[in-house]
Amino acid sequence: MDHTPQPVVIAVADKQPLALRFAVDEARRRRAPLRVVHSTNVPLQVAELFAGDVMTMPEEFRAAGEMVIDGARHVLEDLGVGADVEYVLTPSTPIDVLMHEAENAALIVVGADDVPWLERLMRTKIAGHLAKHAPCPVVVVPERELPPGPDGEVVLTLDGRTAATGPLRFAFEEANARDCLLHVLHATPLGTLKADEEAARARVGEVLAGWRVTYPDVAVLEGFTSDDPEAALIRATRSAELAVLGRPHDTLLPLALTRPLAMRVLLRAQCPVAVVPADYRGA
Repeated sequence: MDHTPQPVVIAVADKQPLALRFAVDEARRRRAPLRVVHSTNVPLQVAELFAGDVMTMPEEFRAAGEMVIDGARHVLEDLGVGADVEYVLTPSTPIDVLMHEAENAALIVVGADDVPWLERLMRTKIAGHLAKHAPCPVVVVPERELPPGPDGEVVLTLDGRTAATGPLRFAFEEANARDCLLHVLHATPLGTLKADEEAARARVGEVLAGWRVTYPDVAVLEGFTSDDPEAALIRATRSAELAVLGRPHDTLLPLALTRPLAMRVLLRAQCPVAVVPADYRGA
């Protein structure tokens, strides 16, 4: 039986040192190979914004893509990474290539730079699509410095609507691998009846009981607050190393119509956000 670990795949669109660093750390923790992927494909509606001969654009994009790959290689070399890295430059669309990569990946890492609005919109759509459809966890990494060492924590939000088994497993795995606190956050909207709040606390406690046995070395903080779930989670990401969310149930409706918690948080989070399928089976 082949026990080769599945690779950590990172999609690079530009200089994204923090996303690359996150992917490297994940690959090291998992003792897994790293794949760095860049797509040279640009949608037609974006191509139309460029002046000049459109027919010459593919060669220009390929050259630009090679520069992106070279930039990623230099960042990884500075991080002491050389061997066990594969670089992939492809003309396929970003979503097509990443959905293909996700079939055999341990997780997908996508950067979320603060960039001009057009580029940010494109990347957000890619990250959002992957978060809703990829068969493996997808981590979206903002280019912001992360809290160092023991000051950070893994934050898991239980919203009461998203199947939690996969996200719980991933959150406990990450907290265990990072040797940090797991903060399980449950926010009830203002005006919730006290009896309903108490019932929610009891349900969360019951859910966590079995996982505490499986991961006895993981310190767990159960956090309950009467607040808007989105606002509570955004605040929690300010001091977290990683936020873990469940994948939205409905993957058929357009993203703009559903706008579930996970998708909204991707736009505002202050730390990497992992969106995890309900059927995630573990590393």
